[in-house]
Amino acid sequence: MTSSRNRFRLLFGTGLLIAGLTAMAPIAAAQDKPLNLVPSLGKATPATNTDKAPVSSAPITSAPQKNVLEGNRIKGAVVVQSLGGLNPASIGTLSATNGGLGSDMWQGSSQGRIQTLLEYLPVPHESPELQKLYRRLLLTSAAIPQGQGQPTELIRLRLEKLLAAGLVTDASDLVSRVPASSMTPELNRIATEVLLLQGQNEQACKVVDRTKAATVDNFWTKADVFCNIVAGNMPRAEIGITLLDETAGEDALFFALYDRLAGGNADLPETAQPLTALHFAMISLAKAAPSVAVLERAGNAFLWALAMDKTADVNARFTAAYKSLSIGSIPALLSRRLINEGAFLLETEENPSLGQIAALYRDALGASADAEKTRLLGDLWAAGERDGSYLAAADLSMPLLSGMTAAEYGDVFELDALRLSLVGKEEATAALWERAVRRGALRGDFAERETARKFIARADAYMLISGTTGIARWNAVNFDAEDFDHSGAAAPGDNAGLYLAILDVMGEPVPDDLWAAALGAAQTSRPGFSNIVIERNLQSAAGAGLIGETVALSIAAIGSEGPGKTSSETLVAVIRALKAIGLEAEARQLALEAAVSRNL
Repeated sequence: MTSSRNRFRLLFGTGLLIAGLTAMAPIAAAQDKPLNLVPSLGKATPATNTDKAPVSSAPITSAPQKNVLEGNRIKGAVVVQSLGGLNPASIGTLSATNGGLGSDMWQGSSQGRIQTLLEYLPVPHESPELQKLYRRLLLTSAAIPQGQGQPTELIRLRLEKLLAAGLVTDASDLVSRVPASSMTPELNRIATEVLLLQGQNEQACKVVDRTKAATVDNFWTKADVFCNIVAGNMPRAEIGITLLDETAGEDALFFALYDRLAGGNADLPETAQPLTALHFAMISLAKAAPSVAVLERAGNAFLWALAMDKTADVNARFTAAYKSLSIGSIPALLSRRLINEGAFLLETEENPSLGQIAALYRDALGASADAEKTRLLGDLWAAGERDGSYLAAADLSMPLLSGMTAAEYGDVFELDALRLSLVGKEEATAALWERAVRRGALRGDFAERETARKFIARADAYMLISGTTGIARWNAVNFDAEDFDHSGAAAPGDNAGLYLAILDVMGEPVPDDLWAAALGAAQTSRPGFSNIVIERNLQSAAGAGLIGETVALSIAAIGSEGPGKTSSETLVAVIRALKAIGLEAEARQLALEAAVSRNL
């Protein structure tokens, strides 16, 4: 890892401080003022899956000797440090009033430490709660300690991590708040890519026209070629192409797309090269249809842009939207809308798994009888589980489940409905399904009632882990490790231990004899993601109350595969650490996601 050692200093008095803050508002067009190379990024775009509350104009509590200013002259929350200088890395779009982690979340952490944590921050998959923590960490407006690092490096890292997770709208909001004086060629490139991903080609080309910098991948030269095509200036575009001929083998897709835009019919190469924002802009302008193989390799920012492109093929858009739903960058509403618009209505051979998910949702939406809807929803969730998108399939179908009457449809469906309602934070609906599960104890003969009793024990576990108020109460006397040893469990023996460990961290009494009893439940070593260095640092950060470090290390400890794949020891360490810094609700939700993913 390489970090810049140039000390960033902004020495100005009170008057210049006010001028610096004013520069963070949208930059006027007058040429006699400092020119921000970022055009207005304020064009309305669909929101991400996290709602943003209005920013309050009242100051919020901050770290000692640091203040947070918010107001109608400043777009978003801005952290102001001492008169020694305004650190551009402190800007953000979230404050304590709308989901931020606090203006002092980096208090006690060095710039170098923060940079290390951001560089190695993984993009979470299959964990809605971890995705929210990831977003909150990167968007919180928080004071950055003075240090030898380059402040613009931190804001660059945050923007790159937002794009890596497909959070294009959030990246747009954040880069628009960077002061004009702090914009570097690297930040201008990110601003350009954001505009290209949003389909704002003309705005992006204004930045390209004003920015000249050398890059290894010839980004600005390629972007200039594209912008000349957009402007209808093919002679200048051809001049740019001649300068790039020698690099054709390094970006074959760019040259093929140029040929398409110049009136040719070149085939798009099936290469393993990463797809960039410039590729997306050219594909969209050429009205080319990316193959399934191409979309499998596409990054999350590219998928976000394709899902939002109203001119793209509906099947490609649904593929991109559903993948974006799994990563948390686009809410389920768009996937539902695209299914209703005909996604995979006829052609399913190209992507049979997504075609089946679309068809099952469409059929469930049209089912009039709850019994038929129950069957279709069960099949939909099973298809999602096979596809590795169980929680995304649940999110897609949540309105259908919420509209059903909680009745007796069978133990398996009732338990699924309960736990998926909890993951979706539909507590009232979950409470109704809890009652439906418990009514199973009154059905059938002794064997059927015994089976129902085990389902009740598992339903109680989900309710207790989530912290949702319901009928379930923890009673150590009634605990039976064998209730969690069933054929569908991902880790039958380990699940009983996971349940006990979660209850223990959350403050429930777990006697030692229960651990001894759990030993007989077919305990075997279970592979899982774990890193002792990350966990030791996590423990230290939580013990010291370092909020930013604890959240970043929690995300790193669980990794990109989500809480269902990590080791029980790592998961418990993360739950304990988040609880220690006051994020108990988030800790419970992660524990619930792990229990659901493992089919507790």
